[in-house]
Amino acid sequence: MTKRNDLLVEIGTEELPPGELVALAEALTEGLRAALADSQLLACDSSTQSFAAPRRIAARITRVAARQGAQTIVRKGPAVAAAFTQDGSPTGAAHGFARSLGVGVEALERLTTDRGEFLSYRERRPGRGLAVVLADILEGVLQRLPARRRMRWGAGATEFVRPVHWVVALHGTRALRIPVLGVVSGRRSRGHRFHAPRALVIAQASAYETLLESEGYVIAGFAERRERIGGQIAQLAATIAAEPLVDNGLIDLVTALVEWPHAVLGSFDAGFLEVPREVLIAAMQGHQKYFPLQRQGRLLPHFITIANIAPKDDEAIRKGNERVLAARFADARFFWDTDRKRPLETYAQGLSQVAFAQRLGSLADKAARLARLARVIAEKLGVDPGQAARAGALCKADLLTGMVGEFPELQGIMGGHYARHDGEPEAVAAAIAEHYRPRFAGDALPDGTLGLALALADKLDTLVGIFGIGQGPTGDKDPFALRRAAIGVLRLLEALGERHGQDLPVAPLLAATCAQYPSGLLAADTADTVHRFLAERLRNLLEGTLSQDIVAAALGGGVDRITDTIRRARALLAFAQGPTAPALVGAHKRIRNILRQNHEPLDDHEPWNGVEKADRRLAQEIAHCEAEVDDRSGHGDYEGALASLGELRPAVDAFFEEVLVMSEDATTRRGRLRLLARLAALCERVGDLSCLKISGDPHE
Repeated sequence: MTKRNDLLVEIGTEELPPGELVALAEALTEGLRAALADSQLLACDSSTQSFAAPRRIAARITRVAARQGAQTIVRKGPAVAAAFTQDGSPTGAAHGFARSLGVGVEALERLTTDRGEFLSYRERRPGRGLAVVLADILEGVLQRLPARRRMRWGAGATEFVRPVHWVVALHGTRALRIPVLGVVSGRRSRGHRFHAPRALVIAQASAYETLLESEGYVIAGFAERRERIGGQIAQLAATIAAEPLVDNGLIDLVTALVEWPHAVLGSFDAGFLEVPREVLIAAMQGHQKYFPLQRQGRLLPHFITIANIAPKDDEAIRKGNERVLAARFADARFFWDTDRKRPLETYAQGLSQVAFAQRLGSLADKAARLARLARVIAEKLGVDPGQAARAGALCKADLLTGMVGEFPELQGIMGGHYARHDGEPEAVAAAIAEHYRPRFAGDALPDGTLGLALALADKLDTLVGIFGIGQGPTGDKDPFALRRAAIGVLRLLEALGERHGQDLPVAPLLAATCAQYPSGLLAADTADTVHRFLAERLRNLLEGTLSQDIVAAALGGGVDRITDTIRRARALLAFAQGPTAPALVGAHKRIRNILRQNHEPLDDHEPWNGVEKADRRLAQEIAHCEAEVDDRSGHGDYEGALASLGELRPAVDAFFEEVLVMSEDATTRRGRLRLLARLAALCERVGDLSCLKISGDPHE
């Protein structure tokens, strides 16, 4: 049996793109694992580990064989009928097949398949060594890494994410010499660029990360490095009784930028705290990759930076970062003071010179539409329409301020601060500050009702406008982020329903949004197109937590009120797990099948009092149930409505057992079909039950 050992592959480069680092390392590991498994070199219990640091990605795979086992290859040739004459002599086809294999016809065998009998040749091939296999697969694995861009270096044609300086390939203690990406692999790696610039000789694959840390000043594991950074930040913040503001995205970015993290505490002039908190945090986090500190919710004049070296004295690092931050804060204070010299509405006047989108006018046109649409939505929500219109007119004005020009991520937020400075009502200022929310998945929603209304107006206007001129997303291309806008609309509508009891219907909102554009500008079916787009996004969101059949049942009757649809989905989930579901769902599917096969018109006004006792009983039960279902569903009690429907089971069972629906008497037949149509419509008040997949349902 061939010996199995750990296989280590490390690709050493110039600094890799931090946003792609982890994905590259994981893709390298998975690509190697899959290729080695296909080559029959992995044990069934092999495991993998990824390593990702700024100048390297690496993979270690356990229990990799040194050599493939011998393989038997069966080559199929021509059909026997074509390979021999009637007297059994080999034809040219047989001789040609044998000649292509370098053997005589007598060495060929017969292979029986479901398509007939063929000539074949069984060839025994010795297994290849790991180094040979790795040489065949490694470059292909590297070329398939999910890199956004590749580059060339030197005079060669080799391409990779960054220039490659070394490659390590170790199987246990044995170095594998393989030409890859312009270098030959071996056991020599490199440590920290400054602390350990000389080559590191790795004795065995299992010692990789230990050696890099002890002698190379490199923590190769991304998760371990991230944890160490978090621990250092918490420990250093505790020395001044502070709480660090740790953004997960920022700590991931910093982890991808440093090999040997070292936290340093810095300070800045407390006078800068007069500048809005959001500005200071944006400068520290977004521009400088620092971690701000606070105490009891108040920002402190301190920060933590993560250096990529371990100095004997932190003072030089501290002072250098403090100087850089002081200059950044001085610029921010200048913008803060300068922007407030003019009222916010004077900036709004310049929006006419800034295009929103081709054919959709300027940002001034958009602001005017938002003012009108926000007024309409505010009236529906019972909040001040005048304040909504004012917030809509001013909400884009801060895009022309110096602060937002320097810190684009503060758009809206700065508008809120400037509106307060100008004496605008607090509700107007808050709505301006919050109207971009939610900006991304998991982002907070606006706190106030006016903010919800303006945010909803903003996203609806974008969706309707861009779809209306035929620029909707295609495939994976979504340059206007319409999918994100649609999800934002759904979250806003859900919040209005859950928090404020205002479950606004989608169709009138879309109609009102379309009405804000000049006649003839948008496609005639714009509202319907956006409505379908929202429904599909809602389907995707719900399918993240619910099964497809539950979601299909909830959306079966269309999507109009978002909160109502979500409540129906939750009720259907509970119903599907209950005892009455199999019978009711089965009956509903049976009814739908019967009605689908009927082609004669059903006059709802044709008098019919039933013929059999089962007819009359079901009609009475339906009439009673209709009132209950209408009342409960009208109050959003869909679980109660489904419970009422479940009480129909005895009458439905008796109906199907005792009567023939498709009676020869036309009046009786139409009466019973109308009765079933009423029952189907009643079931569909909550959802399309025929979509449900229920254990025990005879129709499944």
